[in-house]
Amino acid sequence: MFCPNCGEKLKSQDQSFCASCGSEIHSTPPPEAPQVRAEEKQVSSPVISVPVYPSKPVKVGGPGSHSKKSFAFAIVSLALACVGYAFGASIFRGILFPYSYYYPYYSFRVIGLIIAVILNITGLIFGILSRTNSSKARISEPINTLEKLGSVFAIFGIVINSIPLVVVSIILIIMLISLIIIVPIIY
Repeated sequence: MFCPNCGEKLKSQDQSFCASCGSEIHSTPPPEAPQVRAEEKQVSSPVISVPVYPSKPVKVGGPGSHSKKSFAFAIVSLALACVGYAFGASIFRGILFPYSYYYPYYSFRVIGLIIAVILNITGLIFGILSRTNSSKARISEPINTLEKLGSVFAIFGIVINSIPLVVVSIILIIMLISLIIIVPIIY
């Protein structure tokens, strides 16, 4: 204990007067002096702040209408790609080997090529529709396998349907350029 008047340390707890200043000491102990904390050495460590976002509500239930449409459109896109490839390949075979027994009439080859291109364009449209339905399903429906399969199949359908369209476009451009360059030379 300490003297409340001068702050000198008292020799015993039940002392009535301070030996230093002589002031009277009451029996109730005065409030203790605030303890001074020794500051600890703080080591700064690199702190990585991670932003906290509100959690999204968990959607419950099975595949919804957008997931089903996405999957169905993707399957149609792949089917049209296969039919377009089969049809287009046989037409190209007839064009590459004009004297074969496949297609004796030239007009059918042109019509067949147009049909194959139309099939691939339609397959491309169905692939794009599947992707848009898949993105709608991702927003409004619970996560499900049908939507993911539809999304993956749609990407395959878009790529597979795009390849023949690009090839036919390149062939048509080459044919037009050859007509522009070769026809004036002949005549």
